[in-house]
Amino acid sequence: MNTKAHAPHFPKAKDVGWWVVLGEMDSGELLAVKRVGQVRSTSTVPLSFYTPEDLGRRIYTVYLISDAYMGMDQQYDVPLEIIQSDIGCQVNTEVDL
Repeated sequence: MNTKAHAPHFPKAKDVGWWVVLGEMDSGELLAVKRVGQVRSTSTVPLSFYTPEDLGRRIYTVYLISDAYMGMDQQYDVPLEIIQSDIGCQVNTEVDL
């Protein structure tokens, strides 16, 4: 897989990189930002963030933003149910998009 971007005005070869951004559209709050290098069709990126104290359903938005190509950005809504915490809930979980 070629990881170089076509950048004719850039002085040397440009690696394609991505930003993973997590936010909440309703409040306009930015929850997490992470820079990642190469992204494959089955890449997994750990992203840590704090959940709010109030319980209930939240819809967060995950943005995948290219640092090299315009128009390749992606956006996914992720519904989460905030529940009362206990020791059994405090484990790492993965969310499939």
